[in-house]
Amino acid sequence: MSTAARPRASIWAYRSLIWNFAQRDLKSRFKGTALGWAWSLMAPLATLLTYSLVFGAFFHSPAPGFGNGRPGFFPVWLLAGLVPWTFFLVTISISMPTLLSNGSLLQKVYFPSFAPILGAAVAILVQTLIEFSILAVVLILFGNYGWTWLLFPFWLAIFVAFVTSIALSLAIMNVHIRDLAHLTNVALQLLFFLTPIIYQITLVPADWHGIPLQSIYRLSPLTQFVESLRQLAYDLQVPSLATWLQLLAWTAAAISLAFFVYRRYGLDIGEAI
Repeated sequence: MSTAARPRASIWAYRSLIWNFAQRDLKSRFKGTALGWAWSLMAPLATLLTYSLVFGAFFHSPAPGFGNGRPGFFPVWLLAGLVPWTFFLVTISISMPTLLSNGSLLQKVYFPSFAPILGAAVAILVQTLIEFSILAVVLILFGNYGWTWLLFPFWLAIFVAFVTSIALSLAIMNVHIRDLAHLTNVALQLLFFLTPIIYQITLVPADWHGIPLQSIYRLSPLTQFVESLRQLAYDLQVPSLATWLQLLAWTAAAISLAFFVYRRYGLDIGEAI
């Protein structure tokens, strides 16, 4: 079918299909395992324990104080950075091969290529909300909560839109450029250490051989998302207006890119698989 003959795809119009893909992913992810959904928390908890031991216990990495004035606790501060990073990492990693794995279905039945990608993102978001809930419970146990938490849904909506847009663009391009998945895996490993998740951004030199290194770090969208979440949840502070505008700008750019990639390369994706 030609591009002109394709029906205009609307995310809202295909919401049921997206949810069906999400349900399929949720049901199949831990099907047949003894612990079931408990496995969804094993990986992040293992990662949290590993980095807490290595950087918190062995290297004695400091953690900033809680927003309520109490001394900081490194594992809690680390968890506030790991949860958003994990959503970003897992969404990108799982979404990229999704179109290829659904290739036979795409070649038989038409549906917009964004449907399985958004379905996968919704499934991962369900797991991430559980992790955010654990973070919230831990912070409450430390007595560290405040009205800034009311801004969390707004932050989350921006973050989810940013991540899913990036995932959609990469998944579509991965069909046309098969090396992209391998390049992305390498980039994600580097990006983890270039984002202040296991260390405070204040440890990054402000100037390195004439390069404004810390300023460059702060320009990264992932740095801004992680730091702004920590401000809301851990520091109990509201990010500056400039930070919110930058988050919105990055998200608008990601959505524009996803729209361009989808219109240019994703309408007849079944023919490219």
